[in-house]
Amino acid sequence: MAQAYDFIVVGAGASGAVLASRLAHTPAAPSVLLVEAGSTNSEAAHLSGTERFEVAFAPDSPLNWRYKTAPQNHLSGQEIDYSRGRGLGGSTAINFCGWTVGPRDDYDEWADLVGDGRFAWMNVRRVLKRIENLNPAIPDPRMRKWLGARPEDHSTSGNLGLTYGEAWLPDIGDIFLAAQQSGHRINPDVNNGDPIGMGMGTVCIAKAVRATSASAYLSQPPAGLQIMTNALVARIRIEGKKAIGVETVDGLQLLAKKEVVVSGGSINTPQILMLSGIGPRAELESHGVAVVHEMPMVGKNLQDHCFSPIGIAMKNNPSLPAGPASQSPTPMGFFKLPKVESSAEFNDLSPRMQERLHKPTVPAMEIASHSITQHTPNSFLGFTATEETTYFGAIGLVMNPQSRGTVTLRTPNPRDAPIIDPKFLTHPFDRRVQIEAVREMMRIMSAPVYASRTLQKLGPRDDSDESIWEHIKGNLQSSWHMSGTACMGRNPGEAVVDSRFRVFGLEHLRVVDLSVCPFVINAHTQSVAYIVGEIAADTLAEEHRLGEVTVTRKTEEKSRERL
Repeated sequence: MAQAYDFIVVGAGASGAVLASRLAHTPAAPSVLLVEAGSTNSEAAHLSGTERFEVAFAPDSPLNWRYKTAPQNHLSGQEIDYSRGRGLGGSTAINFCGWTVGPRDDYDEWADLVGDGRFAWMNVRRVLKRIENLNPAIPDPRMRKWLGARPEDHSTSGNLGLTYGEAWLPDIGDIFLAAQQSGHRINPDVNNGDPIGMGMGTVCIAKAVRATSASAYLSQPPAGLQIMTNALVARIRIEGKKAIGVETVDGLQLLAKKEVVVSGGSINTPQILMLSGIGPRAELESHGVAVVHEMPMVGKNLQDHCFSPIGIAMKNNPSLPAGPASQSPTPMGFFKLPKVESSAEFNDLSPRMQERLHKPTVPAMEIASHSITQHTPNSFLGFTATEETTYFGAIGLVMNPQSRGTVTLRTPNPRDAPIIDPKFLTHPFDRRVQIEAVREMMRIMSAPVYASRTLQKLGPRDDSDESIWEHIKGNLQSSWHMSGTACMGRNPGEAVVDSRFRVFGLEHLRVVDLSVCPFVINAHTQSVAYIVGEIAADTLAEEHRLGEVTVTRKTEEKSRERL
């Protein structure tokens, strides 16, 4: 006989872990099954602050789906790494731990697009207080003139431990001075709703151990929450137009008395939907999948922040300390680019898009930077640091991408990776932003603070459009912020779910993860995934009269994160 639960949540990444935990902790104490394709990820090496990358990105890594994009023919045929986390915590177990929440204007735009104020900044800010457990200490006294979050803008009692890091690279302040010398303002807190300026996001890491959605939300599951690992879902079971449960690849039948919630992320969620017969008719029929519910937007609207790296090789500063402990958070600058806003490519955008991009908190690009010493792993462009040299690298991310990609089935076998085609930089506006982002990084890295130490510039030959584009074509990567493939909207012609996460035209089926975002938020999107999970938890608790969602955390965790 099939096992039955009130709620089944498929996928234990940020959104799924939050949703399952919050539902199970409501006063009604419903039975919740959280189904995860990967393992528990509980080994110490999986949570290490640095060594984790040797595990996460190994060819046979148990933490990583190891996806690659389809060849990007306009980018020298690159098949770009599209890593996704597998196991409890999902991508929060393999990402780079950076925490930025994005512009308030982005969230207000989301609310306007879907007609629901719960996605507006005012409510998002409230939700963030449930998530954040911020230790605002700045470990390097020299950096306190650049950074400083206001207590009223953040929480110290949420589930997820956030810090500014505990050991900083000695010359980390140079990028702030370089940005200032280049005419950019310094932003003491990029997480207050206005990210514009040079600043630094927090990190979800403390005492060299990362916090994941599993450690933050699943470490003390209540009796009503069952977690099933190593269980790959093959399809959602549909009777008529109602979701009744899921089936795993091993034939296990699991029934949901109230709701099935898909939280597989922007790659796996559309794959699961299509394997269940929910998606574009022609796509399903071409793979012999019976059409249960035609939905043309499933797997469409894929958006992501791509980036291109550059760097400079520099003489070491012997007066500054260095060593294995010098592992550091990443300075991040979110900038507007006047050359973008005055470009022909900008003027070709729709009036509504132009208006949105003109909003005061919406950036055109992000710069993320890091220094590489002989004690830190090699980075971009093949430079190896020595005792006498260091390497300063930066990546320029395209914000507000206009290119739209797809996720389609490769085969009807759920064990086979789908075909992922982000179509990076196929839109002229994105190409313009990427070129200007690289040009701006080159300008910042030529500032006086760096010029006196520079031995070699690594990147384009010069700052012409042609040279920069040649560099980009051979050096483009994904930030793994993929979003939008089961997007939220007002009708099924333009979207997959409504603003309450319900799949249009089907009962008892919802999607809760980054795939519902109408557009990719201009942030490092793990924060958005947590936000989505929290808003969905409020939604389901209200509709099913489960009682108020409350924050539950371990006292000892709070104490440890204050150390």
